[in-house]
Amino acid sequence: MAETTAPAPRRRTSPRGRANARFGLVLATPALVFVLGLVAWPAIRTTIYSLQRVSFRGEARWAGLANFRTLFADEQFRHALTTTVLYAVGFLLVSTLLGLGFALLLNTGFRGQWLARSLLIVPWACPWVMVGMIWKWFVDGEVGALNGALLALGLDGVAPLSDSTGALVVAILAGAWRQASFTGLLFLAGLQTIPRELPEAAMVDGTNAWQRLRHLTLPWLRPVIVVVVIINTIFGFMQFDTIWALTQGGPGGATSVLSIYLYQQLFVYTNTGLGSATAVVLGGVALVLGFVFVKLLYRSSTITEGIE
Repeated sequence: MAETTAPAPRRRTSPRGRANARFGLVLATPALVFVLGLVAWPAIRTTIYSLQRVSFRGEARWAGLANFRTLFADEQFRHALTTTVLYAVGFLLVSTLLGLGFALLLNTGFRGQWLARSLLIVPWACPWVMVGMIWKWFVDGEVGALNGALLALGLDGVAPLSDSTGALVVAILAGAWRQASFTGLLFLAGLQTIPRELPEAAMVDGTNAWQRLRHLTLPWLRPVIVVVVIINTIFGFMQFDTIWALTQGGPGGATSVLSIYLYQQLFVYTNTGLGSATAVVLGGVALVLGFVFVKLLYRSSTITEGIE
């Protein structure tokens, strides 16, 4: 006769635990209501609008998935989606690698280190629109500082904003330049948590700088890397201000990302249905990527157990 295993008894919560839970819920209620009002309600309204045809006078008719079918049949939307993916990937790679380089450099001891660490926050303090304007003047084909430096070196001047590939590259560099400062601060904070004994012991064992980076520093920073990737990916997909101030989606739509396409549908063509559908697609992509990276974050939460 087969043996049966009795189910494990349920763990009962003490009255004190239930009281603490109720007290915590009371404390969290105002913030929860604020978040629901600020995020959830507009998201619900946007989703409803994406399933309707809204006239200029505000009259709405149910359209089902017609807006989404129209959206994915639009060549401009598909181009904007492709451009957004390219921009987000470039933004993620450049801002993450550049920020990691800044952090590794500033984590070493040298004269004036405190000043260099203070200057790292300067790009992050600039608004996104200002970043776009700064870079627009910097790469301007006539009066830009970039061409001034090239001419001083005896090289030919360039006009990257008049070229489709050059404009996209400049847009990526402009956004990544600002984001790299914040990324560098996150990585620098993670580097400060590495015990000094670990790299010293690795140096005694005869490892070089690349081996220490690969087998010690990067594994230790893995939770920080996941957080950085989440933040930079979301910023890359949602970017609007810098690109608009830099190129306004040009030349010829080369830098027209989904956020610019959304702006044009809502405020230029006053097409609320298509604009809302674009917002749902953009938000859905960011939400899915966020869930994926959060899953990776939970998996990497024990990464330092073996190191410690």
